[in-house]
Amino acid sequence: MKTKSNLVVSTRLSYALLVGTVLGLLTGCGDAHVFKTDTGHVDPSSISSGHACFDGSTIKLVRYSSACARTSESLVAQVHEGKVFSADEVRTLSSPCADGPAPGIEVLFDMDSHSLFLDFSQVTHGDRFPKADFEGYMFDVVLEEANGLLLAVTVDQEVSSLDVDGGDLEWDRSHIEVNFEGVAYDHQGLLKLDLQFARVSPLPQ
Repeated sequence: MKTKSNLVVSTRLSYALLVGTVLGLLTGCGDAHVFKTDTGHVDPSSISSGHACFDGSTIKLVRYSSACARTSESLVAQVHEGKVFSADEVRTLSSPCADGPAPGIEVLFDMDSHSLFLDFSQVTHGDRFPKADFEGYMFDVVLEEANGLLLAVTVDQEVSSLDVDGGDLEWDRSHIEVNFEGVAYDHQGLLKLDLQFARVSPLPQ
């Protein structure tokens, strides 16, 4: 697992937020093991780095574990620049399993870089997510006509400090899953996910 000093993590997070004009939105983007969007059916010329595809959409966050038969209660918010879910809000998403931790993670969006940040800096004590096929968080987005489709999600390894890689992610056009199975964390933890969109309307014209 990678370890980075508090200063390095906080400096990189501050830099990323400033360069991105302080966190922003998503736009068009379940249950674990979703099907990844087939980018072969999307015209590459439709992909625009300036397209904030989740802007104004409604996003739902739940905690899920494959070791239990249910999900947590959900949090719902409108996607906007900056902090979308506070640490106190996410802390209420108790694990469906009795032994799972419920860390206070801040969830933020960066409009300019089309990035999703999961910031553990408000975590009060370190812990580890349990072992399971899937142990983590799921984001569902209710797409609007102005939104686009999510094509890819990648971990920014230069900024992230948690032991999470591309194999821990699943997504489709309006859904992202982050599997923290077995991952240790403390207040220095940070995960930056870079999102790529196609400027293709998700709704019939």
